[in-house]
Amino acid sequence: MAIESITSNINQRHSMTNFLANRREISYGHINLKKSEETKNNGKDITIKDKVLATVGSVTGVMIPLITFMKMQKAPNIFKVKYKVQHMLTMAACANVGGILMSSIGEPKSDRIKKWKEGAFQMSLTSLPMLLVDGSIKLCEKSKNKKINNNFVKILASIAGVVIGSNTAMAIFNGLRSDKEAKKPKRELKLKDMIANIDDAVAICVLAKIPFADKIHIERALPFIYSICGYRSGTGDRKHK
Repeated sequence: MAIESITSNINQRHSMTNFLANRREISYGHINLKKSEETKNNGKDITIKDKVLATVGSVTGVMIPLITFMKMQKAPNIFKVKYKVQHMLTMAACANVGGILMSSIGEPKSDRIKKWKEGAFQMSLTSLPMLLVDGSIKLCEKSKNKKINNNFVKILASIAGVVIGSNTAMAIFNGLRSDKEAKKPKRELKLKDMIANIDDAVAICVLAKIPFADKIHIERALPFIYSICGYRSGTGDRKHK
């Protein structure tokens, strides 16, 4: 009995160690800094075909609405387009859809489903924080109190919106996991991972009309950033070689 008890304790400690190790390898946010152990061991290699199709799809997905915005605003070129939250969300959605559709060519149904789940997850992490950021900034701008209606408070409110929105999206998707998926560690967010959400940082600067952002035209990076997001969704179920 003593030997069985010792063996049981060792197994429990080993399982806990593996669990903690796997938690550190889980993908966070929409930039997928790390792949999970399961993907590394059992996922498919990222082939040239995956990279090309995901890139073509995500870039095409971004360019279609971008050119449409340019024509609607009568801007001389795509770099002169002015962005509001609806423009950003449209580009992000089209990039994800494009990356997934193109990279799904010739893929089995099970892989296509994984891509759409990842795309939905990524979009939720883009849309919820951005909507809260936009709402927070508008509330600040409506205030006649200069202690509230200023860039510093707008940035603080925006950061709060990103934190709340990201964690809300995470909680929703973890709650919708299937029984099989529920056996795996939950996807979580950490502060250092949220810093990697470059699109949220750029969106804050654009929506809050931060002076330095307007001078360096930081909004021009948005199409590139959303193209990367679409590429990530299109190759989200692949492992690194």
